[in-house]
Amino acid sequence: MVTSEPTHAIEIRGLQKAFGFTQALAGTDLLVRPGESRALLGRNGAGKSTLIAMLTGLVKPDAGIIRIQGADGQVHEGSGADSIACVYQKSTLVNDLTVAENISLGAYPRKKWGAVDWQGIRSTAVEQLTEWGYGHIADRPVGDLEPLEKKIVEICRALSRGPRILLLDEPTAGLDEGGSHELFAQINSLRQRGVTVIYVSHHLEEIFKVCDSVTILRDGKDVLTAPTSELTVDKIVNVMAGVTDEEASAQSRAKEEQARLVQRREPGEVVLEVTNASVGHRVLGVDLLVRAGECVGLTGLDGAGHIQLAQAIAGQLRLDGGTMVHKGKPLGTGNEIDAINAGVGFVPEDRHVNGYVPEMSVEENATLSIVDRLRSAGGLINAKKRRRLFNELSGTWAIKCDGPTQAVEELSGGNQQKVVLARALASRPDTLVLVHPTAGVDMTAKESIYESLQSLRDSGKSLLIVSADDNDLAICDRVVVMYKGTIHAELAAGYEEWELVGAVQGAEEAAA
Repeated sequence: MVTSEPTHAIEIRGLQKAFGFTQALAGTDLLVRPGESRALLGRNGAGKSTLIAMLTGLVKPDAGIIRIQGADGQVHEGSGADSIACVYQKSTLVNDLTVAENISLGAYPRKKWGAVDWQGIRSTAVEQLTEWGYGHIADRPVGDLEPLEKKIVEICRALSRGPRILLLDEPTAGLDEGGSHELFAQINSLRQRGVTVIYVSHHLEEIFKVCDSVTILRDGKDVLTAPTSELTVDKIVNVMAGVTDEEASAQSRAKEEQARLVQRREPGEVVLEVTNASVGHRVLGVDLLVRAGECVGLTGLDGAGHIQLAQAIAGQLRLDGGTMVHKGKPLGTGNEIDAINAGVGFVPEDRHVNGYVPEMSVEENATLSIVDRLRSAGGLINAKKRRRLFNELSGTWAIKCDGPTQAVEELSGGNQQKVVLARALASRPDTLVLVHPTAGVDMTAKESIYESLQSLRDSGKSLLIVSADDNDLAICDRVVVMYKGTIHAELAAGYEEWELVGAVQGAEEAAA
């Protein structure tokens, strides 16, 4: 069905979608005019990803109406990839191909006898890129481009088939401030040519530079649609968190009163001290202290620098500037073995990538970080010593398995994660750096892991939990929030949800 009057570029009414018992969308509406730039905001789990998947035709709704302005300028029932051009945060370009080849990838034009029309591919690319002022890069390999140039190539490829709607998912990821401003200018130029933009970002200050209006999702519903001129960052944060301005003020006053009345548990001496640390363009002069018997949370949006800081402390990345001291001694960077020997244990971000060796046994994986310490004088592994240590670690983390020799790939996700945690503790570290320590595990496993972590803290261990999971951060004595490479805020235990939401978004009110 085709409608001849394109009042809206996107018209969504009453959209519903459930996955099992989870209601991802619960009657969502979205109306966007042609040429409008609309920010689509919401916390993780609010329904943004499901709505995007429906717009692009990847997921079918259970109920509701979707109408999209097609490449012909008319409004069509339904959705699909031909109607909306999408540029996602993670690049899909092929580095070894030229810019021109990437732009036409998957739809190379052919000459009448079937050969690829390479000249046509180049001409198309030059024409599109020239509109952005980048016609000169058509013949360059994508792998040689700057981040902004790659982003422009992705947008050109997305628009090459004629869609009049562009969906941008975290478009400034990987761009510096100058690149971001230039991208904003290019997006505004697109809008002047009649392209409708859906802008998805966690960086709230950006939307005031590039968007006309905002739609906020919460619990699968559109809870607010308004012009950006009527909003502030604080207002958006409160709506995302589900509190009114009055409630936020009342909660802040109550927290201040509680802080005066409650005496917090005092941690011990400083164990880890990071001073003016810098790692590339991700970590920019950060100071951080972690004390004995203290559990510190470290969080931020994707690209905020918290992951890179954790990797530097654990020896996976080398500092470009600054110093780190652990237990009163300089902590070297760029060498994981040195970090382990200095008393730092580490749980990596993704256990499936670098957390364990699937074919090896549970006890082999749990003691993998200290193989050299388990060798006898003859160089062989002391099996009894390894078994004794595994039994101790298994008890600490409550690992459930058929036995020490069972392959770790046969375990549940929660128990696989516990094996990775055991490996971090095997070297008897003074400090544990844990990135997403409960990622991909069920609630029962989460609770078990939290109990073990709190027990370790109470025994005097220093814990640095690097995570975006609210439950992970809730067990911390304080939470340090990074934003664009620097420390933006520090929240003491007992903070309100809206305070954390605002801090990770860079709200000034939450600044340290």
